Parts: sequence; C-alpha cells; structure tokens
Amino acid sequence: MKYPRLKVSDNTEASTGCFYQYIYGHNDIYYPHSHEYYEIFVTVTKGVRHWINGELHTLPAGSLVFIRPDDTHGFLYEDEKSRNTEYINLAFTKEIARALFEYLSADDFPINKLLNAPSPPTVILSPTAKEHLLFLLGQLNTINWKNKTALKLRVKTILADVFVQHFYDMPDRRADNMPFWLIHVLQEMEQVENFTAGAERMTELCGKSREHLSRVIKKYMNVTLSGYINKLRVNYAANLLLNSNNSIIDICYLCGFQNLGYFYKVFKIEFGLSPAKFSESYSLANK
Repeated sequence: MKYPRLKVSDNTEASTGCFYQYIYGHNDIYYPHSHEYYEIFVTVTKGVRHWINGELHTLPAGSLVFIRPDDTHGFLYEDEKSRNTEYINLAFTKEIARALFEYLSADDFPINKLLNAPSPPTVILSPTAKEHLLFLLGQLNTINWKNKTALKLRVKTILADVFVQHFYDMPDRRADNMPFWLIHVLQEMEQVENFTAGAERMTELCGKSREHLSRVIKKYMNVTLSGYINKLRVNYAANLLLNSNNSIIDICYLCGFQNLGYFYKVFKIEFGLSPAKFSESYSLANK
C-alpha cells in the first residue's frame, strides 16, 4: 500500500526550515505517511499509540523518537483514553539535518548508525531529561515570531543538544526488538545514584524479578547483570581517578563496591591496569 509523502512545504516554514507543534491527541488526525524532511517527537503523556513501518507501539511518557524521511508513521487513537494524549513534534529540513550531521560527524558521532537503523531510533527520557527537553522546546514559543534567524538558531541548538545528549550513547537494540521497559531502565541506570545502588535498584526501577532481568540483559546485551553494573561502576571510577583527587579506596566505595580487592579485580579486567597504574599512566601521558 502506498502512503502519502508530505512535502517540505507541508510542515516546515521556508524561512526557517523547521516547524514546531504541540499536539493534543483529541485534535489530531491519524494517517500513515512519510515525508521529505526529518522530525523528532517527544511524548508528554503516556499511552501515545505510534504506528511505525508496519508496527504499532504504545509509547510511555518521555519517549523521544527520531523519524527519518523514509520512515512511514502515524498516530492511532482508538478510544477516548488514547485520544487524551499529548506529544511535541519538531520537523526540520534535510538542509538543516545535513549541516547538523556534518558538525556531529566531525567528532565521530555515529550518525550513520542512526540513519540506517531498521526502525526509528528511540530513547526513553528520565523525568528530569524529559522536563528539560520540554522546557527547551517550550522556549520556541517565546521567540518573536518575526525573528526567523533567532528561531532557526534556537532550533539548531536544541537539535544538537538532543542528538548529543540522548542519541550519542543510546542502548544498542539488538535484533531491533529490545523492550521499551529495558531501554528505559538502561538509561535510568546511567545515573550515578542508580548504578552505585546496584542490581537491587535496577530491579526496583523496572519492576521485574532479578531472575527475569538477568535473562533479558543476557539476551539483548550479551552480558550478565553484575557485569553490566560493574562496567558502569568502573567507567565512573576511571573518570574519578582522572578528574578528582579522591583516594582509590574512597573511589571504590563511591562507585558502589563494598570490597577493595574485588574493585581492583573488576577494574583490571576492564582496563588491563590496576587503578593506581591507570591513574599514573594517564597522568604521565597528559604532562
């Protein structure tokens, strides 16, 4: 079945190359379509039903989705509950996208991975990240509507922030079917207060049993639950060794390890050096 393809003139303003809109489900019309431009959208409320490339997903609040020109998508409202949903859409032209991607690619940003992914890249924002993005998007309404240059610059700034903050290190969705709840909990676990609290905190965040969580982590990430958490902890430890004057034993406990010997063992497996040698090696390299 052939779906309509929206033109740049349909949803972007010629003078700015972008278009921002706050969508209320009860005022929206659903139909599948593709378009000549790019867009991102973030769900304000839960329950937004997104039809994308032949699949239907019910998105939680804070879902950030990157739609490419060849993606076919739309929004489905089948009852009053699903119609009381909200999301924010930001469309931008290929010209803006090209300049953005060239800028990011100069620093080895994996843009090709995002552009060639089978399904639109999707991340679930933490409540704080969601509110921050909504604030940035909301500021677009405060710009004088006659000042097209200011609007275009602000949109470019927001897009750069979105891609660097949320799409640069997004979880790898193996087989492109990682559950949304797992994507969400992986992002939550990147917060210091969560990975230092360990597996107990992770099970609390996802509402699954430890056994089920362990199986799913192994399936989609090919790592054990403890291995995943330890990697987050030692990466944090490495940064503290380089960027703080904390002692090694203090860093051990700050990262959530309860045993100094185990910390040394895990750190050396990851980096091939003891924490002391790691710190010494990088300190000498930067002199």
